[in-house]
Amino acid sequence: MVATTLTVLVAVLHVVFMVVETFLWTSPGVRRRFGQSAEQAEATRVLAANQGVYNGALAAALLLALYSDNAGAVQILLAFVVVVGLYGGATAKRSILVIQALPAGLALGFAMLGA
Repeated sequence: MVATTLTVLVAVLHVVFMVVETFLWTSPGVRRRFGQSAEQAEATRVLAANQGVYNGALAAALLLALYSDNAGAVQILLAFVVVVGLYGGATAKRSILVIQALPAGLALGFAMLGA
């Protein structure tokens, strides 16, 4: 139950990431959050949208794996999120460690314990 709840949280976070990256990237609030000028946000808009589509697909895959009771697929997808979150935290923004890697790591840990 804990693993399922945390996995749904990870999926919801990735839907939020998708919305931000795909639809809100050039908005003032998102630009401020990522420390970008209007020109920088516009120049990276297509790249961010592409990344957003991946995040949305990841959320859908996690939910599908949960719905179909495929524990192996859930664990692989969560491990993927942890690795990408660690990389993002090391190379892009430290907060990615807390926002992305930590929830996925907790979900993965509980999933591996069968909790």
